[in-house]
Amino acid sequence: MTYLIQRHFLKSASFSLALLLYFVAAGYAYGDEWTLAREKNDIRVYTKPVAGSELNAVRGVTTVKSSLGKLVTLLRDPSLRPRWDSFCGDSYLFKQVSAEEELVYLHSKMPWPVSDRDMVNRVTWQQDPESLVVTMHSVATRDLLGPVRGRVRVTQAVNDWRLTPLAGGLVEISTTVHLDPAGPLPSWLINSLSIESPYDVLKQLKALVSDEKIKNQKSEFIQERDGERS
Repeated sequence: MTYLIQRHFLKSASFSLALLLYFVAAGYAYGDEWTLAREKNDIRVYTKPVAGSELNAVRGVTTVKSSLGKLVTLLRDPSLRPRWDSFCGDSYLFKQVSAEEELVYLHSKMPWPVSDRDMVNRVTWQQDPESLVVTMHSVATRDLLGPVRGRVRVTQAVNDWRLTPLAGGLVEISTTVHLDPAGPLPSWLINSLSIESPYDVLKQLKALVSDEKIKNQKSEFIQERDGERS
């Protein structure tokens, strides 16, 4: 394999794995050391070093006009994930633990010759009764599902979403992620490319909130600004 082919493959594979960053992470604490890395189309992407990890945490922030229920539906319904995650090959509800907690299987397609990734995430939802801020916390699990042939299991992964209602029917969306992609690719290259991941996800979500064909799913714990349940 020539130098140019090797370089092209390495860049492609690293970028693909970096795209996983918007839904998983590997244990980090929030802080104030965020550095703005990109700002375009009302989407801001920040990065921050994480103690004990060679990979940065990444945060994406934007604002949309939407109900809370519509955004929760987009993020929570596995069948809708391919609409905003172009690498999603398969996603389904593995187990419903409670109204606010579930186990979700996620398979991410990778371009040849990079192996596909998959994981089972424990997802918990909460809403503050006063501010109505909705938070989602997702952590990759271990040993709940046996290996799937042809897929590399990601077991160190965390993803947080925060939906903050604002005046005028607006909602601020914030997602923070960091992960160990379970691969040998260089961390410096993943870090340099990972800022594209939250940008692409938020761009797709901003477009989907206006799709009237997507109906809010009923939720026992999501309350809208007008006091109605979603």
